[in-house]
Amino acid sequence: MAIDKTYTQSGFRGQIHCPAPVTPFSPKGELLLDAYAEILRYHLDVVKVDTMLIAGCNGEGYALTDDELGLVTEVAAKTVGGRIPFYVHVTRTPTRNCIARAEIAARAGAYGIALGQPQIYDSTTEMVIGRFQDVHKAVPLPMMVYNLSHLSHFSITPEIMAAICDVVPVEVIKDVPTDFDHIKRMIVEVGDRAPVLYGHKDTLIPALLLGSGGFVGTGPECFGAECRAMFFDVHAMTPAQRMDAHCRYGMVSDALMWSVGKPPAGIKGAMKMLGLPGGEPREHIAPLTAAEQKLLRQILIEAGCLEGPVAKRA
Repeated sequence: MAIDKTYTQSGFRGQIHCPAPVTPFSPKGELLLDAYAEILRYHLDVVKVDTMLIAGCNGEGYALTDDELGLVTEVAAKTVGGRIPFYVHVTRTPTRNCIARAEIAARAGAYGIALGQPQIYDSTTEMVIGRFQDVHKAVPLPMMVYNLSHLSHFSITPEIMAAICDVVPVEVIKDVPTDFDHIKRMIVEVGDRAPVLYGHKDTLIPALLLGSGGFVGTGPECFGAECRAMFFDVHAMTPAQRMDAHCRYGMVSDALMWSVGKPPAGIKGAMKMLGLPGGEPREHIAPLTAAEQKLLRQILIEAGCLEGPVAKRA
């Protein structure tokens, strides 16, 4: 069972799961909205997630036009139907573009927005905090902070995260750095204010045991109905059981993020192997080759994601 905890500026309780669902496209790059709704229903009804990041990296938000962002947000709002909060990723390099995307998401029914630091090299602490303030002032929705430091060239330290939490309504934090000193200090600094989530193959389960707010990552959704027990029950597992879960997830995460194709081709391929309409990646990302599909299928079977009839179908 997950540890029970409350947060001073977030309505979430305990440790939570926040995936970033894929956005299905046709081979010609057309947005497949009915398929997208099916993907979201899988996360809601089978995986039983607590919240979702819409149009994140796996969702190829970077490849969505403004109109398409509005469409996927509308589908998310209709499909979720108020059952869980969801946050629409709106990060762009100029702050005015973040505000424009946030306004689109708000009009389309978003519960909240997800905002990170864009890929620029000259940021200061004051600029970063001011950016969050400016976006929230223009679009006062609840917020997820997305600390993708290896792409943004600026790491939001625990102290900066606390300052952001002081000025905007941060309800959840996606924290990507894998350094355990950073993770420890982030949980200590802001872990009582909002759930701090980790998802790297080497940090997800150790961070849960340290008392993080839950997990976000590419791969847990592949375990379907087993997902919640596999990760949230780590506190009651034996060391051998924890290691088994850690290694099984590591196999899947490594394949989807690093060793089989280019993201998000792997997770889209995995969704299709699970019988879901994952669609194709858009434009510059190639779909998995036949050899890559075979390798991914073997990994998913070995990890226990594809078993029985599902494994045979895949």
